[in-house]
Amino acid sequence: MKKFSTKLYTILISIFLLIGCSSNNNNPDDSNANNIKPEGENQSPVETINGVDSKVVIVSEDMTIDNSQIVESPSDKLNSAVESILSKKGKGLYTVNIDGSIYAIGKASTGIPSNKTGFINSRNIAFAKAELRAKMEILKLAGEVITSERNSTLIANAKFGDDPDAKTKATALEKAAAVVDKSLDRALIELGMSDAEVAGMNGSDKQKAYNESFYSYSSSYVATMIKGISVVKIVEGEVGSNDYEIAVCVKYSPEDQSLASNIKNLGADQSTLNSSTIKSLKALSSDKLMSKLGAQFFKDENGNRFVLGFGQSSVRKTSNRQSNFVDIARKKSRLKAVENIKNLIAEDIVGKEISEQIEKITEYQSGEEGIYTEDNFSELIKSKRSSIKMNTLKIKDWDGVHPVSNTRVVGTVVILTESNNINFQTNSTAKKDNSLSTTEKSEYHESEDIEGSEF
Repeated sequence: MKKFSTKLYTILISIFLLIGCSSNNNNPDDSNANNIKPEGENQSPVETINGVDSKVVIVSEDMTIDNSQIVESPSDKLNSAVESILSKKGKGLYTVNIDGSIYAIGKASTGIPSNKTGFINSRNIAFAKAELRAKMEILKLAGEVITSERNSTLIANAKFGDDPDAKTKATALEKAAAVVDKSLDRALIELGMSDAEVAGMNGSDKQKAYNESFYSYSSSYVATMIKGISVVKIVEGEVGSNDYEIAVCVKYSPEDQSLASNIKNLGADQSTLNSSTIKSLKALSSDKLMSKLGAQFFKDENGNRFVLGFGQSSVRKTSNRQSNFVDIARKKSRLKAVENIKNLIAEDIVGKEISEQIEKITEYQSGEEGIYTEDNFSELIKSKRSSIKMNTLKIKDWDGVHPVSNTRVVGTVVILTESNNINFQTNSTAKKDNSLSTTEKSEYHESEDIEGSEF
């Protein structure tokens, strides 16, 4: 018995090794944002895996519960606000306007609710996702590669009685397979599996009398280096049921692209740094800066254009060395601000949207019916790692309380300069805004137009 068991275990191990060696450890294309499969105009249609008809699940759905609600969201409010502003200038959203400008909106929700620890960091992430989605909408207008495939199968198979010609002589390979099956069954039973479980594994597939299936694949692919796309307006707020949404409107124009391509001419000089516009920015309160994220073009009273970056970070609350964590938060907010300026100047983006639909309807000879459906969507956006050498100066640190989460936030405003050997004109009456001020809580908070900001 021991020798027999050893042989069975050897058979099992050999089969498992063969299965393991045949598996493919490589990640499939389009599995994540780091593995986006490029698409081209001359690319052959996507091949469908021959497994569409293999899954049949009998389902019972309760269609009596309405689990969707139509409510106004921050993105709806932003859409209305931007369209109202643009219509006065003969412009529109998601179109190439007469002056070549393009405006687009992206949105995202925080992963952490506004009443939980970590919300501010999640809010920064939601903003970044919304900005990437808005930029992807602009890239689509420049041209996108669309790939599609569809197939439909219908098979009706009515059988009655036994086919006298169905019995044929078994081949040597079929006989060997039968021996292996029996050996595996005995090995599984020795390993502790019940006879019923083994019998269930050996059960033959139910014969199908009717089989209808449909498969659809479509994708949109964009990829290019974009320059000079700035954030012009933000609306954010708690929709309800742990759904805090951030909507971001971005702008592209040929003029901004030209400016971003020449950083030396875009950096602020001495006259801009000492302008009344910059002085007004320094005097802004924390509640006006709370909704400012990203980077934006500005213009001073003399017509000189410059770029500001806005960054924010939460402050970790501790029982000791609290000042150290405040300092860390300020460093993080400053780094986020310069990152936003870099992303305005240039960002190499690859994006892909994929939609797949599957439906399978099956009727068996026994009269049983089954239906299986899939409705899949994937969004993959990759901003490739790139570096730019640039000069910046911090023009303001601020400290405040988020109006919805009531958590402490520190922020930094950074300006792109032509060089860093510049002395600011100091004002002896100016006071640094370090006070913890609370803003009035509102359902949605819309970014305000700051003096000098360009829409």
